[in-house]
Amino acid sequence: MSLLLAAGGMECALADEKSPDATHASRLTDLFASAAIDGAHCDGARLVTPALPVLDAIHDFRVVTVTTPEGFAYYALHPCDFADVATRLDLSAPGALVVGIRTIGTTLSAVVAAQLRELGIPADRTTVRPTGHPYDRRCNFEPAQRDDILRAVAGGALFVICDEGPGRSGSSLLSVAEALEREGVPREHILMLCSHEPDAAALCAPNAAQRWSHYGHAAAGMTERLPMRAGEALDAGNWRHHFVPVREAWPAVWPQMERLKFFSRDRRSVFKFEGHGKCGAEVRARNQALADAGFGAPYLGQQVGFGEHELVSGSAVQMHGVTPELLTRMAEYCAWRSRDFSCLDADAADLAAATRINIEREFGRDLGELSLRVERPAICDARMQPHEWLACGERWLKLDAAAHGDDHFYPGPCDIAWDLAGVVVEWQLEPSAQEFLLAAYRRASGDDMTRRLAAYELAYATFRMAWSRMAATAVADAEERHRLLRDYRRYRDQAKVFARRQSAIAA
Repeated sequence: MSLLLAAGGMECALADEKSPDATHASRLTDLFASAAIDGAHCDGARLVTPALPVLDAIHDFRVVTVTTPEGFAYYALHPCDFADVATRLDLSAPGALVVGIRTIGTTLSAVVAAQLRELGIPADRTTVRPTGHPYDRRCNFEPAQRDDILRAVAGGALFVICDEGPGRSGSSLLSVAEALEREGVPREHILMLCSHEPDAAALCAPNAAQRWSHYGHAAAGMTERLPMRAGEALDAGNWRHHFVPVREAWPAVWPQMERLKFFSRDRRSVFKFEGHGKCGAEVRARNQALADAGFGAPYLGQQVGFGEHELVSGSAVQMHGVTPELLTRMAEYCAWRSRDFSCLDADAADLAAATRINIEREFGRDLGELSLRVERPAICDARMQPHEWLACGERWLKLDAAAHGDDHFYPGPCDIAWDLAGVVVEWQLEPSAQEFLLAAYRRASGDDMTRRLAAYELAYATFRMAWSRMAATAVADAEERHRLLRDYRRYRDQAKVFARRQSAIAA
């Protein structure tokens, strides 16, 4: 599976660069996709022997950017879930042309094409990158792709479009379907494969519901590739029933954005999705390091992308429960994290730009230049809220500490100041408590945070304000929306104070 995802990433990057070697890379992806479909009968020699000449044929050596496919990394989408969709459909066609929407559709198209061939349907594939506004994408085919489409139309082929989603607009899938129709493909020969069943009326692309109804579609749904001992589901905020017993104290969640998680059947551990391929391996290593250092719960390994964490007796910490001892623990944790999860490529420029934009849109004021200095670059925790700390007698464990510092939300790799700012904002620390925290951190790390923390406090509160507001517009449950708007107002008040302070500092 790791080889398949790596090959798909390389093919996608080379295709975006219009490299002549993208064709060779696609052959490699197809090879590993066939092996994934044939999993139980595959061995190392069967993969290596045909892979080597394909690799030898690649001569376009350059540095390319490989985008992380979000479904494989964050949303528990297994590549073979799309193969399962193909097996459930009653397909009869003399052939098929599979069109993958880059990024993630590159790998998905290879898997679907491999499955169709396994079902006896000859299948070719290609990939496209729709462009334009996210809510109104447009797709155009290259001349060689048009030739392939014309041949497939003449042969009565089925056209299968593969992508995760649809997202909020559905415009990527629709743009490809409509582009195929413009090339002469009959509507009834177009099939969209996606990861979930959409509410077409809620899609925000222009005239989305009517356009969606023109084409057939099928959805993979939640993956069936779960750990063998997975029990009760805990995602979409359901974990609060078990770990935050007082409903009035429930933290707000954005259910659609939560990772899949389950109790084990014996309720001695929790499985949480941590990612397939390279992303999953990195999160696994961080969880093991957290456990070994005594900051995290015992880590029991990973199965099909799900990490298993031992359940430890304790209680979630409440905001009023902050003590000098807990602040010292937090400071020591941030110091440890800045050392053990340090990184080289941290950059806060995008984070600073997003902060300025959100302040301008929210308050109608120009923040001016915002300097987010990166002196201790690290993969931050990014989850410093009270409920993410577990009180276990005289010690505290950090929960959910490995997967969010470099996911698809901010901050991304940046200065460890982000986590210290998170403590200040989430625990609403008084000035004396903040000074105590920074002094404890300085003793543990040798790093004086005083000059750069204020800018990160503003960035943190602004991000959480924008996140809470965006989440509130996306949830249907009135109670959850109330919690999110409550948080939005709190973060907004904090961001307003920090913005005034930042302006004074700049002046």
